[in-house]
Amino acid sequence: MTSSGTPGSHREANLEKTGVGEYRLGVKGLTGEDGGLYRCRVRAFVKKEGLSAGGGGRWQMTAEKSSTPVTVKVSEIKPNFTLSLKATQKPSRASEPTELVCNVTDITRLPPGGRLAVSWEHVGLPGNDGPHQIGYLDGNGNVFPGKDYDDTLKKGLMSLSRMLPSASVKTSEYRSSPLTVDASVKTSEYRSSPLTVEWDTKTPALNVAAKRIREASVGGATFEMSCTVTTENLAGWTSYAVTVESQDDLKSNVRTVMSLNPDNEVQYGETDPNRRDNLVLTKSGPAEFRFRLAGVQLSDRGFYWCNVTAFTKQQLEQTWTRAAQSQSNTVKIDFQENGPSFAIAIRSDASSVYPWETAKIECSLSISGSSPKTDDLSYEVSWFFTRLRGGQLTARVATLDRFGVVRKVHRNSSSDVSIERRDTNSYQLNIYGTQDRDSGEYHCMATPWYLSASTGAWTEAGELTSGRVFISVKFAVWDSLKFPLLYGAAASLGVGLFSVLLGLLCAHCCCRNTTHTPRSHNKLMNFGMD
Repeated sequence: MTSSGTPGSHREANLEKTGVGEYRLGVKGLTGEDGGLYRCRVRAFVKKEGLSAGGGGRWQMTAEKSSTPVTVKVSEIKPNFTLSLKATQKPSRASEPTELVCNVTDITRLPPGGRLAVSWEHVGLPGNDGPHQIGYLDGNGNVFPGKDYDDTLKKGLMSLSRMLPSASVKTSEYRSSPLTVDASVKTSEYRSSPLTVEWDTKTPALNVAAKRIREASVGGATFEMSCTVTTENLAGWTSYAVTVESQDDLKSNVRTVMSLNPDNEVQYGETDPNRRDNLVLTKSGPAEFRFRLAGVQLSDRGFYWCNVTAFTKQQLEQTWTRAAQSQSNTVKIDFQENGPSFAIAIRSDASSVYPWETAKIECSLSISGSSPKTDDLSYEVSWFFTRLRGGQLTARVATLDRFGVVRKVHRNSSSDVSIERRDTNSYQLNIYGTQDRDSGEYHCMATPWYLSASTGAWTEAGELTSGRVFISVKFAVWDSLKFPLLYGAAASLGVGLFSVLLGLLCAHCCCRNTTHTPRSHNKLMNFGMD
């Protein structure tokens, strides 16, 4: 008969009959806890006939005896091995990798199926608490991080592995503590000698220098600066997060213009979305960055600098770890908005015209200083007229507003006017069918409008008044008399011809030939004779 013993135990008990009145108990898998006194108990049973309801009889105990106890001592044979801990890679500064190898050699008395489990512990330098368990590698090769090192293991900053059947490797700066186990019961524990891992604890540092590349001296110009980073005590893969910040003055709030993360992705800060195309932040070198702001405005004046954070990692697949941070010196954008200057002039292609001809008067404008773009400039132009030279009383002739709409003033003249834009800064007044009453002095007035590069808004400049030109409509004698004379001659000729024709017609009707009638001898007179 075989029994597994108590639930959860690994003992195997075997009870068998070896002869008449002889029995044997065999137990496998004894441990030190199984030592003690053992005895056997024997009970004798006989069968009584006719006592059972079915008539078959039943067994009845007739005697019971126990043997003298026997002392059993279980001697445990603990596994034995040798531990050695060495550093195959030591750091010389912070953030550099470390590799520690724990070798298990000279293994003896390891039970069949027994395995090794290894835990790693860290004891800080004097003044720090410890030990702290970093990680645990069980007999099946499963890795379990310590409670404070779960994120470190997940980020790939630490690894535990079994290189050889007798070696376990931990990539970190701690010592190991192997445990020898069988299926689930710890039989012995050995601790390696501590291995001290030290390095020069120099703090990583950055130095950031900003300098002006392009100066914006007027509104609408481009500002550009560079930020160069120098490092100390940084190891491994290095990248930078750069943030461009600005401040109107030393007492105002700091605002973020734009930033670049360690993966060179751009993000915009407190910036007008309509002006984001004017902002550029790029990595121009291994440790150099350039910021450019095109079309500066008055609101852009102030101090600018770079805020740089260095990140490191030891392997490409790892995540970035912050190492150091620094801020550069400031670079100032400062300019005065004077705006463009305008001038106006007027001229006419002829100082005198004949009646019914077209008079042309041109009004030209010129720009000096910061010249706006063509699409960022418009004018409101008006023409005025006075009959007398130097007269103060003027009348508006026509106006072209800055949106291109023409408004003409009603005039007591049969002539008509139009306004023609000849180019960006030149406008012409045309007077069609001139008459004598169109003679006089003409001048123009213009109001420039421009899109200010400093404010981004349309700005009205001062009103400009040109000089005066005199237009004379000539009076020609022949031109004034030729039509009346022609009309008179034609009328006289017509009347004479009509008179002749009328006389001929009358003569023809009144002077016709008649037949002679002889006088009658009667004494009566013919009334027709009378």
